[in-house]
Amino acid sequence: IIQGTKNFTDFANAKISNYETDIFRPIFDELEKMSGHRYASTLPQPNAHGQIIPESEQEKVDVAFRVIADHIRTLSFAIADGIQPGNNDRNYVLRRILRRAVRYGRSLGFAEPFFFKLVDVLARTMGDVFPEIRTKQKHVEETLKREEEAFNRTLDKGIEIFSRVANWRDYLKGLLAACSQPSVNDDELYKSLDSVRNHSVFLGSEPIREEERRFIKRLSDSATAMHFGPEEARIPANARKALAEVSKSFTELNVMCGFIRGEDAFKLYDTYGFPLDLTELMARERCLKVDTAGFEKHMEEQRARARAAQKKEIIKVADTGVLNSPPTRFVGYEEFEVETVVLGCDGKWMIAETTPLYADMGGQIWDSGWVESATNIVPIKSAHRVGNNVFVHWSNDDFNLAAGDQIRLRVDAVRRNAIQRHHTVTHLLHWALHEVVSKEATQKGSFVGPDKLTFDFNSTALTPAQVRDIERLVNERIVENSRVAWIEVPYADVRGRADVMQFFGDKYGETVRVVQVGGHMDGTGRPALDGYSMELCAGTHTRATGEIGLFRINAEAAIAAGVRRIEAVAGLTAYDLATADMQRLHALATNLGTPLPELEKRIEGMLAQHKELEKALKSAQQREAAGRAKDLIASAETINGIPAIIANLGALDADAAVALAEALKGSFPGVVVLGTAGGGSVALIASVGKEHQTKVQAGKIIQTIAPIVGGKGGGKPDFARGGGKDASKLDEALAKAKAMLG
Repeated sequence: IIQGTKNFTDFANAKISNYETDIFRPIFDELEKMSGHRYASTLPQPNAHGQIIPESEQEKVDVAFRVIADHIRTLSFAIADGIQPGNNDRNYVLRRILRRAVRYGRSLGFAEPFFFKLVDVLARTMGDVFPEIRTKQKHVEETLKREEEAFNRTLDKGIEIFSRVANWRDYLKGLLAACSQPSVNDDELYKSLDSVRNHSVFLGSEPIREEERRFIKRLSDSATAMHFGPEEARIPANARKALAEVSKSFTELNVMCGFIRGEDAFKLYDTYGFPLDLTELMARERCLKVDTAGFEKHMEEQRARARAAQKKEIIKVADTGVLNSPPTRFVGYEEFEVETVVLGCDGKWMIAETTPLYADMGGQIWDSGWVESATNIVPIKSAHRVGNNVFVHWSNDDFNLAAGDQIRLRVDAVRRNAIQRHHTVTHLLHWALHEVVSKEATQKGSFVGPDKLTFDFNSTALTPAQVRDIERLVNERIVENSRVAWIEVPYADVRGRADVMQFFGDKYGETVRVVQVGGHMDGTGRPALDGYSMELCAGTHTRATGEIGLFRINAEAAIAAGVRRIEAVAGLTAYDLATADMQRLHALATNLGTPLPELEKRIEGMLAQHKELEKALKSAQQREAAGRAKDLIASAETINGIPAIIANLGALDADAAVALAEALKGSFPGVVVLGTAGGGSVALIASVGKEHQTKVQAGKIIQTIAPIVGGKGGGKPDFARGGGKDASKLDEALAKAKAMLG
């Protein structure tokens, strides 16, 4: 998709009628209404370099119309089919397409989200042949709007950075060309060199490399040494020769000027969210290229940093020979302890031929346990899978074992059972989410531990009712005590089954393990793969849902754009949490002297009373402010022809001071500057009547006096606020405000 929309050749070779059919014309009509531009069916033509770049403003408008119309169709259909914009694989393809379309929207004058508004006209136009776009219209609109808002926050800054880099390239390219041409006349060369001196600001700007900096300095020094002046009409021959030598030594730099550096393209990607193809598109519009090799070099350096950051101390075990060890035989699905043989040991690290301890993978945390030898019992802190499926056991203590020793490995059953409860209920949660919210609410990640589980999924925020429905549905399945079973099957047998959950982008081997909840067993006692929940999963699980005991959702919140996280607990952890909540409720009821069944009613009454008190307090403050405003108006003075009230209000709280300032605005047209020092901190409020704002602005007053009290602030010409911490300097700050009027 990206390759097909990557450059303007597609548009130049296309028949305009393809874009003016019943499919696209309604979108063009909507864009015309939204933007105020008209579509005129123009096509850009190849320039002298064979590049197809829109030259006229109308060509730019028409290209933007066609790109946006094409991209809204692609994105809407893909999202309706269940794909979400993201950072990996096909999800990133969608994000790139969307950001390209949003950037084209800038050429039509759209500074606020606009793209999502086109979904409605697309649904009306193509809903008959693609009904999903109508049934999922709201979901598509919300997804596009969320993505567009996220990119808008960095788009303008990114365009500014790109323009600065591109302008610098244009400037330097022209300067080099002027200085290196032997036929250039003295006037042109003089202007070029004078431009060097007038653009010294570039020497401190970000896009400049050190070799560029040296080049500009040498040209600038040459220009200065010649003592150019208006009375000099020609440049000495030796100066021209020197400049020719300077420019000749920078032929490589001249080539580089035609490129956007890889590090600049990477910064646009990493900091401002500009996909590389978007930067390439913007570069082509300026007849520039992007140093893609340099970009990839920076990308690989970032990947290397990420890999290094993810490395844990626990996998630095090369000296143990673990990477050359045969694969560990894992028996932990069925066994909690096993007799085995040590294959290697180095202090706190040990590998064995067989293990019942689960290593951290697939979102499930590692097991802990014990190793028993003929002479000792050592606790195992964790187990980790490295190399060729080798399980490494780690302890805080030395194992004091050698290769060939006979040992017994035991899993901490209490901890494992808690983990298994959370893992099985995660599968139930995923199923319930589809039942209550949407089949498109797909898993984006999970964590399964002994104390809690987290489940990440793409969706808009869940309503409280949806959270309650999910929680109840899961608990209903727990009470049913459905069978949980698993089976290993060829991946080819389940790869195309929509009822078996599997995750796009995951790499599966020839054989996979399917965990089934509910359903039946076949004649051989194996799962028939007809359960209500079936997922490809290598983790450990309970044998029946009833073992989970109890399920509670603690929180549901956003963790990224379009990604939500549910945090939940099960089993004894859920029971302990419920017990703690009940104890708090009993304690609260006791403190309020109310029976527990009447607690909610009592709290509602207290809240209503609190609101009435707040309302009464606000009315009292307003009356007090009105009375005090009269006193302040009576003591107003005129400074340099401007009526002014500048007053220290003592320990009055900031909200009361604001109320007082508002009361004064309605009856006093001059300048008001108020300061308070309640609670050890300073609050500053300023207001300026409209007729005096040409002489003084409220925002400027606060910006000037707030630093005196050790703070800052600002605002509009008519009203501003600020504050600080040094109450001892309040009078000094107010005196400064008075001096500003004098």
